[in-house]
Amino acid sequence: MLPLQFFGQNVHFAVSLFAALVFFAVFWLYFDAWLSRKPHSKRDIFIWSGFLVLCLSFVVESTVVEVSYLGESIFGDISEKLANWLGLAGFALIIVGQLVQPLQPKPLTTGLQLESEEPEELEPAASVEPEKSPEQTPHPEKKPKKRAKTKVKVKTAPAVVGVNFTSAVAYLLPAGALTVALLYWHRAGRGLERHLRPVAVSFGLLFIYELLSLAELWRDSRNPEVFDLVKAFGPIWIATVVALVVSSVVLGRWVWQYLTERFISQLFMIFTTVTLIIFLVTTVSFTFLLTRSVQKQTLDNLKVAANVLDYALSAKKAETRANVETVASNTQIIQAAAAKNHQSLVSASRNFLEAKSQSSLLITSASGQVLLRAEDPDRWGDSLSSDNLIRQALAGQAISSVVSQEGAIAPMMLIKSAVPIRDSGGSIVGAAVAGLVIDNGFADGIKKSTGLDSALYSENTLSATTFLAPDGHTRLTGVKENSSAVKKTVLDDSQTFQGALNILNRPYLAVFTPLKDASGTTVGMLFIGQPQTSVLQTAGRSVQLTFMVAAVLLILSIIPAYLISRHLTRQLE
Repeated sequence: MLPLQFFGQNVHFAVSLFAALVFFAVFWLYFDAWLSRKPHSKRDIFIWSGFLVLCLSFVVESTVVEVSYLGESIFGDISEKLANWLGLAGFALIIVGQLVQPLQPKPLTTGLQLESEEPEELEPAASVEPEKSPEQTPHPEKKPKKRAKTKVKVKTAPAVVGVNFTSAVAYLLPAGALTVALLYWHRAGRGLERHLRPVAVSFGLLFIYELLSLAELWRDSRNPEVFDLVKAFGPIWIATVVALVVSSVVLGRWVWQYLTERFISQLFMIFTTVTLIIFLVTTVSFTFLLTRSVQKQTLDNLKVAANVLDYALSAKKAETRANVETVASNTQIIQAAAAKNHQSLVSASRNFLEAKSQSSLLITSASGQVLLRAEDPDRWGDSLSSDNLIRQALAGQAISSVVSQEGAIAPMMLIKSAVPIRDSGGSIVGAAVAGLVIDNGFADGIKKSTGLDSALYSENTLSATTFLAPDGHTRLTGVKENSSAVKKTVLDDSQTFQGALNILNRPYLAVFTPLKDASGTTVGMLFIGQPQTSVLQTAGRSVQLTFMVAAVLLILSIIPAYLISRHLTRQLE
């Protein structure tokens, strides 16, 4: 299963392009109406150019990626800054266009007799921003009052005086969206352009989108609760996407009813929409296949690394066995074991643990009585004749195994090697058992050489690991792995598990292999894994390039779409 962040990044790409398409449609509506008017009004240029710039801002926004998951962006933060600057410029142009456009007044109906109850239907293209005609001049007595109320004070420029422009843009975007919403609402409520109310509602929702987007500025918070709210693909991020989708749908429904009035506009937008859908499907499919391929390759590499980890354990077993065989062949130890001389054994093995880097050394008599514990010389004399390793060693068989032993905080995993001690005549006079604890240092060595997290489990309990607690020092030993799939596959069926799962509340790509004792019984697990977000970071550069190429090609495809639409329209005429 691919990481959820992959789907979140693709949702961001798709929604941003959808918003760009809607704003392009509104631009085309205003632009087409402007072209149809003779002479062209210079005041209308502000509005259609503002919607065009907003369209471009969302195209650029679609290429912005979450660096915390996809790694460093190709162009750094330039794309994000450019999207913000374009958005602010688009809002400013629309605000200026609304302020310079005269308010279309309501006609005076006092003393007039209406011939019909049905209102006259306005032409869609002309109703967007109709040019004032002499017949529409308001009543002289109402004119000063109407003009005074159409002006809304918007102080966007003074707000950034003395403040770094780049850092202030993010805060100005919500103000810009809200100002546009209020201006459209004023025009729809006080004038004759009630059909513009959906535009005001759409920009109101866009204000909520821009306001929620400011949560990104708090992602460096050390408060866990705040971070969980504002993190990428978290609750506020989801609310932000929903606000943008609803805003785009409201504006899209409004603009579509006017675009269908002209065949060329309808055909042009259909071609543009189909092209967008094709690019979206192609881009998302490509990034899906790419990320899935990287994930599969990562799992294959982890499986190889797990085999390397198993090989490292086998090497430790061989080393421990060689060390204990050295002890068993020592003449002084053979004689002391035959004579059951505890003091001589202590003297002969004094430097063994330090010199051979072993955790324990045990020597027994031929009957299984403990003659020496090198790590604790004062504790001897008890019997271990029932121990499986000692019984096999006293039977003349050298054997190595992985065993679990209770520890203070968590179970310990040890490598133990047992060999018989033979005198000069070949008779077995005792057994020697050396032990090596597989501790956190072993796991750290694996991570140092592979860069991967590793761990050893006694049954399903962490015994040694590279995982650290939030304090950065404490090892998270003693934590149980409760995944039913892992326990069944590895502990019950003694098979290798590989796949995606949450480990200590973090998504990982992991491989678990069974850890078996000398009898073939699974007594624990070996783990090696990599955070699942690393899959996105590995494929991050390719995903970013795919988004950028798709956005550029989508912009370029507008030209042939328009030419084809115009050609078909002329043929039908």
